[in-house]
Amino acid sequence: MSATVLVPTYLAKTGYEVLQQAGLNIIEVPNVDNATLLKYQDEAAGAIMGVSPIDDQTYAQMKQLKILARIGVGFDSLNPVEAAKHGIVVTITPHSNAISVAESTIGALLNLSKDLPQRTALMRAGKWREANQAQGHDIDGKVIGIIGYGRIGHEVEKRAAALGMRVLINNGNRPKVPEIGAPVALDELLEKSDYITLSTRVTAKTTHLINATTLAKMKDTASIINFGRGTLVDTDALIEALKTGVIHSAALDVFEEEPLPTSSELYKLDNVLLSPHIGGGTIEAMDRGSWGAATEVVRVLAGQEPRWAVRR
Repeated sequence: MSATVLVPTYLAKTGYEVLQQAGLNIIEVPNVDNATLLKYQDEAAGAIMGVSPIDDQTYAQMKQLKILARIGVGFDSLNPVEAAKHGIVVTITPHSNAISVAESTIGALLNLSKDLPQRTALMRAGKWREANQAQGHDIDGKVIGIIGYGRIGHEVEKRAAALGMRVLINNGNRPKVPEIGAPVALDELLEKSDYITLSTRVTAKTTHLINATTLAKMKDTASIINFGRGTLVDTDALIEALKTGVIHSAALDVFEEEPLPTSSELYKLDNVLLSPHIGGGTIEAMDRGSWGAATEVVRVLAGQEPRWAVRR
């Protein structure tokens, strides 16, 4: 097998080894995006990529491309249906980062529970005494509401329950029987939860799921944690809610616009914990994702069916 595969510079060794063992020709690029795909439109038979959006018009111009293999689980930056029209399959790596994102979510929750962003802001302002005052809460016995009960939601559930939290689950219009938590309607979850985490996929119904209306249904002591997708949250509505005390705090790893503009009001708030879309970016997750994406490329270019194709 001597087909050409585009790979990003951040592909882990586990991915390179799979491709090399299959005898593929590897071209390393800084990032697999529209411009890169078009640059190699005559030769690229496969490509491993991250979260860069691909325009629908690009698929038709790829003369050899058979597979776009995503490292990770999200595919809202791609159009699998349009890609399929041109003989290109889109795959994901569902087992790559569920544990990593769940751990990051719980880590953010623990930070918010102790008001660490606010305490840090006070320390930086030279207000040690104010920062040193008793504040924050134990999470034991508190309620976590998990919106989206896929692999990540399930991993968050297990870890939250192990810490003594009560778990509520909402999986939209696709109800599931949780392993531990109680399935509830969205309004009940919003009204009863002390912490709300987002791990649902982006659809027309879930875009801006967290908005002025849903924020108003939450406790004023509650916190939002989004390590899912930025478009699940109406950023302007969230900023207003954080400024006016509609909710207590938030932890955000994903944003409607990435990179988050330096002009964003979020940077000015001391009740927000921010991270640059790294919730699933551990070394272990990248190893798993790189291996999974590479094995999908090898399977498809060998004429076999992929294991994790996106069909919708």
